[in-house]
Amino acid sequence: MDTANFVDKSMGTRIKTSSFEPRFSLKRMFNSLDKFQDVIVFGTAVALVFKMMLILADIFIGLSAGIDIKTITSQSIFLLILTELFRLTAVYLKHHRIYVGIAVEVAVVSVLREIIVEGVIHMDALHIVSICAFLLVLGGLMFVSHKVEDLPAEH
Repeated sequence: MDTANFVDKSMGTRIKTSSFEPRFSLKRMFNSLDKFQDVIVFGTAVALVFKMMLILADIFIGLSAGIDIKTITSQSIFLLILTELFRLTAVYLKHHRIYVGIAVEVAVVSVLREIIVEGVIHMDALHIVSICAFLLVLGGLMFVSHKVEDLPAEH
């Protein structure tokens, strides 16, 4: 904290006063908000881990109970989606950036999950064409993001 020394002329003593500006500067407030946002993202990552553990337990219970393979497949792919989201939050916490390529990968896996769960046979032609167009756009975005973004070496 910055303190300024002022001399009281009537008494001849030094009076220490604190400056008002450093306590309420924009830089300090944004640093505090950034740390608060990191706490929120960390809480989200912890919640993702707990959700993944619950889904994994459901998968094992479902396998032992003989639940439909379509439900098990859906839960397994959802577990992969949550894993990718966890990776996205971990990269954000480490680098304070959201990489578009990772987010696009999550979107592609989510679309493929819906296709696997619903089945292509039960979809009408317009729905299939729109999914194909969406996947083409996501593929193009993924290609461009990998060319433009400099992903960290470990990812």
